[in-house]
Amino acid sequence: MFWNKKKKQIEKIELTKNGFQVNYDGEITQFQWSEIDKLTGFKVDRFTTDNICLKIESNKKTSYATEEFNGWRIFMNKMLIEFPEIDKNWEGIIAKPAFERKETELYNRNKNVG
Repeated sequence: MFWNKKKKQIEKIELTKNGFQVNYDGEITQFQWSEIDKLTGFKVDRFTTDNICLKIESNKKTSYATEEFNGWRIFMNKMLIEFPEIDKNWEGIIAKPAFERKETELYNRNKNVG
């Protein structure tokens, strides 16, 4: 029956003029590159596969994006340009061993100063 159909979620990360926005199920969180305080990579066990994820933090907001989001690869390419100190192979590094969270701090404004 049509009323039991699950509404399709919107999961997208897209670049903006000076940053990016995360759209998760209609809730949009916008960030400027210059306001990012911390980026943490991790993976979630999905039983048969893992899902690479990114926690994005600024002073006043936090959001999450995953490799399953539309625009993930375009965002990753730009993020690695904006934060050259991040290992370009971070996704591959946290992918092993399989099915373990392996949370890794990719960027921290406070640790990367001076």
